[in-house]
Amino acid sequence: MKFRILTCITAMTLFAVLAIPSQLAAQEQPQQAGKLQHYTITDLGTLGGTFSQANGINNRGWVTGFSTPPGDAVLHAFRWQNGVMTDLDTLGGPNSATPDDNHLISERGVVVGLSDSSIPDPNGEDACFDGTHLTCLPFVWQNGVMTALPLLGGNNGAAGGINNRGQIVGVAETPTPDPTCVPPLFLQIEAAIWEKGQVQELPPLPGDPDGFANSINDNGDAVGLSGSCVTASHAVLWQKGTPMDLGNLGGSGGNIAFDINNKGQVVGQSDLPDDTTHHGFLWQKGVMIDLGTILGLPVSLANGINNKGQVVGFSQDLNSNNTVAWIWQNGVMTDLNALIPPDCPWFLIEALGINDRGQIAGPAFNTSTGDYHAYLATPVESHEHGEVAVPGRTREKPRPVLPENVRKLLPQRLGFRGGYVGSPHTVMNGTAEISAPSASLSPTSLTFPTQAIGTKSAPKTATLKNTGTVSLSINNIAIMGSNAADFVQTHTCGTSLAAGASCTISVTFKPAASGTRTAALSVSNNAAGSPQKVTLSGIGTTAKLAPTSLNFGSVGFGATSLPKTVTLTNVGVAALKITGITISGPNAGDFSQTHSCGSSLSAGAACSIIVKFKPPVLGTRTAVLNVSDNAAGSPQKVALSGIGVNATLTGYCVHGVFDPHLGCRIDSDPTQCPAGQPAINPVTLDCGAVFQGPFYVDEARSCTVVVNGQRFGGACQYH
Repeated sequence: MKFRILTCITAMTLFAVLAIPSQLAAQEQPQQAGKLQHYTITDLGTLGGTFSQANGINNRGWVTGFSTPPGDAVLHAFRWQNGVMTDLDTLGGPNSATPDDNHLISERGVVVGLSDSSIPDPNGEDACFDGTHLTCLPFVWQNGVMTALPLLGGNNGAAGGINNRGQIVGVAETPTPDPTCVPPLFLQIEAAIWEKGQVQELPPLPGDPDGFANSINDNGDAVGLSGSCVTASHAVLWQKGTPMDLGNLGGSGGNIAFDINNKGQVVGQSDLPDDTTHHGFLWQKGVMIDLGTILGLPVSLANGINNKGQVVGFSQDLNSNNTVAWIWQNGVMTDLNALIPPDCPWFLIEALGINDRGQIAGPAFNTSTGDYHAYLATPVESHEHGEVAVPGRTREKPRPVLPENVRKLLPQRLGFRGGYVGSPHTVMNGTAEISAPSASLSPTSLTFPTQAIGTKSAPKTATLKNTGTVSLSINNIAIMGSNAADFVQTHTCGTSLAAGASCTISVTFKPAASGTRTAALSVSNNAAGSPQKVTLSGIGTTAKLAPTSLNFGSVGFGATSLPKTVTLTNVGVAALKITGITISGPNAGDFSQTHSCGSSLSAGAACSIIVKFKPPVLGTRTAVLNVSDNAAGSPQKVALSGIGVNATLTGYCVHGVFDPHLGCRIDSDPTQCPAGQPAINPVTLDCGAVFQGPFYVDEARSCTVVVNGQRFGGACQYH
């Protein structure tokens, strides 16, 4: 594993950096007012790729995070201990990670997080937010083994915090569809606590459908949020399983608690009254304090707190760029980059975790080499640095512009459902600290009904959406696979898709042979997880039914409709053996059929099936015509429908020139349409006269109406 220590302090030896326990013990005394410690920066390296990020840290200085192995194609969670970075592997899928929380590793070195499985999500969700659409599972890693944690009946979840009693908190889906979710999200999520291998729900606040837990202290108190699938409405503290609203800084959304220490102090983020920006907060003894921000940046977030009350987080602009790590203590927020030497090449982008010794973990960018790596910041006495740090101080250190390779890797940072959908922290928990495209393709499968060989189906559609913040470049849209020639696609996507925009891909099925036919729609682009794919399937058959649906319209109950015809054609090269033609369904008795098909149909031959509708009651009636045979996809089906109405034929409305006094003139042919008989297909026409009610015109019979002296057959026609 790649590992380097850069002291960023002149005359600081490697031995001095590694011998931190004795130094830290001496540093656990309260800091003098007006004076801050400086930090030495340790580059934790990578798992062999070019990217890593740290987040959680315990009091032994062991760090969690995630990194790319060689090739930068996937992300794996890691544990860093005494200079060694260990790959925690996955639960069978390509990716795993630890979320951007603080208490992710216990003093015993047990790590929690989230991982892809090898199983496709049955609802097409992408809960790990990595483009795989595999189920995303919470894990606990100990003694070298990663184990999935149980869920609340759904398919996905994530672990976000562990205490030293072994209690774990996070989030898990339930089996209940959530109407507040936006596709591709589908199921309700609830905060969860795991203890001794068992899972239990932490309920949201009354009136909220969803919850999410981020951290738990050694007293068993947990914090997180309560809201809907798309809105983080309330920062929440759970004590003995009961949720309590921590309040807000004036906004209605973006209210999330991220961490809690053993003293019950809570940190997180909350929207300001305009709901366009949020600030980090500290909550204690029922009061929420706005921690403010630094360097004029409008947004801040408090991510971690230790038992000394030191808070770490970061500030950034409204586009989630220009991110700067900070530490807040004794009422003052200080840029962490002001606490490392001016010639240090590392720019500390985020501070995500802090232990009781004041060590800080997060991601940093090396302005000399272009590396984006996990770091560990260890405090040292100011005299070793040669200058005194002042609280609140900032140093005008240039903020780096990240290179393209880093910008491509950042969108792959995992977070359950993108951190939390609708939350401003989504930017840091799930994706895109640096703006990037993100492609979603839904649904993830298209299944076509049985289709006669050589005939084209009605189209089915898939939607490609750019959920990222910059334009999506579309390189290719194609169909591939074993039966690719049986499927054809057209699309409205062009070569690029603006941020937030979507386009439609239409697919038709024209089987070339009998049996099950499969392929895949593939969309190649510059987003993480490319190419996105939709599986395609259908059945080709030699038994062709046309049409595939019959609608008899409105028919007076008790009357029998005029017949409609379905044609069965054998498009194969061998005889079609017919074993039965029946009508089934909820109102099968309303429909009848006769046919000329016999028990077999030679190649190329056709026969007719005559269907009639006689509704016994009012309302919509449905059934299915079934043809059972030896062709693939048997039985072939035709959908049947009609509406029973209460109608008798009383005449025909004709209206040459509207006369409110005379109303409508009626001229009927009683030999074809005897008055008082049930109408087969009645159409109601109201001529407009106050004293004259509507008349029924029968579209099914050969009726004659007169309009301005001209005779017309069928329904009333206006001139």
